[in-house]
Amino acid sequence: MVAVNEMKELLKRIISPAGRRAILKFLNRFWVDFCSKLPVKNRVCFYTIRENGALLDNAGALYDALGCKKVIFAAKLPHSNLQKAKAYRTLMTSKVIVTDDYCRYMRVIKLKENQFLMQIWHGCGAFKKFALDAKTDISPVQDRKSHTQYSAVAVTSEYARRVFAGAFGIDEKICIATGLPKTDIIINSREKLREEFFASHPSLRGKTIYLYCPTFREKDGIKCVYDPGIDFDALSENLNDDEIFIISRHPLADYKFTGKDYPNIKDMTECSTLSLVSAADVVITDYSSVAHDATLCGKPMVFYCPDVSEYERGFYIRFPDDLPGEMTEKPEELLTLIRQAKEKPPLDRIERFRLEQLGACDGKSTERLADIIRAHL
Repeated sequence: MVAVNEMKELLKRIISPAGRRAILKFLNRFWVDFCSKLPVKNRVCFYTIRENGALLDNAGALYDALGCKKVIFAAKLPHSNLQKAKAYRTLMTSKVIVTDDYCRYMRVIKLKENQFLMQIWHGCGAFKKFALDAKTDISPVQDRKSHTQYSAVAVTSEYARRVFAGAFGIDEKICIATGLPKTDIIINSREKLREEFFASHPSLRGKTIYLYCPTFREKDGIKCVYDPGIDFDALSENLNDDEIFIISRHPLADYKFTGKDYPNIKDMTECSTLSLVSAADVVITDYSSVAHDATLCGKPMVFYCPDVSEYERGFYIRFPDDLPGEMTEKPEELLTLIRQAKEKPPLDRIERFRLEQLGACDGKSTERLADIIRAHL
């Protein structure tokens, strides 16, 4: 190992950064060309950048439903050169590829005719704009290349088919209203998830739980730190003895919202979002797809959006008119609206939102997608 490190340092001294980049580019092209000549194996590759070494909700449920030969590539970005080499080889030698996010390698790879690429996007519905419809840190040309080779894109409603086709720059026929595996978990197991949560956190049983799940923030397409502007001292003081405020941060928000600990405000980001939603009495969110999880659980919602006038993404829905709950920009109104939502849930608004965004979700989505995959093996 010492000798390898010494060799690396020597190469850094004698080869310029531009020279090293040129060498890596050449080696990358050589490796892609080599992998393109390898035979395709009768297996399913699950590719994700959402977690290291593990599949999350959608992909995990679909993986478990398949009894065929499977392989997982799960690594958050950025990828090392060794990870890149492994990704190319795995992707180019798998008959079926399933991804739940961007697969940047598709910008370079040319899939063979007998390969099948399925997108099971991690977010439900067609709520906030994404992919080609939103600002990102990649060019529209590169963005489009990420999506042009899809064989099938699973979506959660007929309405969502048109939206996903536009966002990915693909034919609407490729987008199929099958529902997503994570919605099966919610529909079929929400009571089980709720009981498991309280079994793990018995001190919260009997409490009125307000769950705050904001999404990440961007400026000019680049992730940035978000300050929700909530006076947590005042919130803690005004919560009743039987009320608790739980925070679940987005995976990209690797920083705390509160500067200190409170007895009735808890950051439980480490817990499964689905478990938290199933246990909550009211869900507070903003532009997050957690609104779809809460809808399937029949949970009342409040949308706290202090930066709505600056939010870059834009929406596919009429915002805030089509929301399944009240919206506020003012932190001082938050607790009052939360309590009102608990006492008088807007059931008609929640049902309208469910039909438009999640109309294909009936608890059987995983098996439908597994059948499609089996048909291509």
